[in-house]
Amino acid sequence: MGEVEEERTVPLERLGRNPLNPRNHAGDLAETVQSLRSTGQVQPLTVVRREAFLAVHAGQEAALGGAAYVVLDGNRRLAAAREAGLSALRVDVRDDLAASRAALLEAALVANMHRLDLHVMEQARAVRELVREHGHQRLVAQQLGKTAAWVSQRLKLLDLAPDLQELVERGELKVKDARRIGAMAPGLQHAAAEQAMSGGRNGSQGRSRSVARPAAYGSAPGGPAHAVNPVNAPGAAADVEDPVGRFGEYVECAVDFANSMHGIASAYRAAATADQGAADALVARLFERLERVTRHLPPPAPPSAG
Repeated sequence: MGEVEEERTVPLERLGRNPLNPRNHAGDLAETVQSLRSTGQVQPLTVVRREAFLAVHAGQEAALGGAAYVVLDGNRRLAAAREAGLSALRVDVRDDLAASRAALLEAALVANMHRLDLHVMEQARAVRELVREHGHQRLVAQQLGKTAAWVSQRLKLLDLAPDLQELVERGELKVKDARRIGAMAPGLQHAAAEQAMSGGRNGSQGRSRSVARPAAYGSAPGGPAHAVNPVNAPGAAADVEDPVGRFGEYVECAVDFANSMHGIASAYRAAATADQGAADALVARLFERLERVTRHLPPPAPPSAG
């Protein structure tokens, strides 16, 4: 019969931070340090033994150093305890949480994801690792007690360009906008992010900042973006020096648009998983808006006589 696990007190030098913790940084520890100094430790840390951790995460010996226990829940408290000058902390040894790589990842994510200091991008990266382990988003959702749409939305954030992910982490690009933009083709994301950060079409304050992005399709090198259809713009024909090249640019735009349709279809499936009726109602409203817009478009030009 195996050893019965129980709460125990462990010197800080024998406790190691989880090198695979979803939270990348400890954040501001001042309040936790003060609480430990004045009140002491209220809750034990959840840990697994070094051997149990390395059994499923081989190659992490150097990251653990000489630690005999790996902290799964309480890495911030561990950092604060060191800053507060404590010599030991109470721990709850839970080797059962180290039954597999997926179990360890789930334990660390669940311990952190409901806290304000675990950023949504850190959640997204942890969810991606769980999907790699389980192989299916629905299974991850079940294990975390979340909806499939929640998992899909987190993963969609990782489809953003790296610089846009940084804007999300800094709070400059809202998460709800980032989820929508992540479903777009890469060539469309930066323009959409600029629009979102400037308040959309009705923003009266102008762009809050400019997002660096690759040259837009339909833009001349070093120059402003061309009109949607410069051939029909007044006086534009004389400015087109390379009509074949311009046509190629518009073909590229069409390809990007087609790619974005795949993202829209994926987003619809995710929304329908959460609430099919609400998703269908939203699509119906969008079609109504498109119909109102198309009523104001000029009729297509008749084909010229050969």
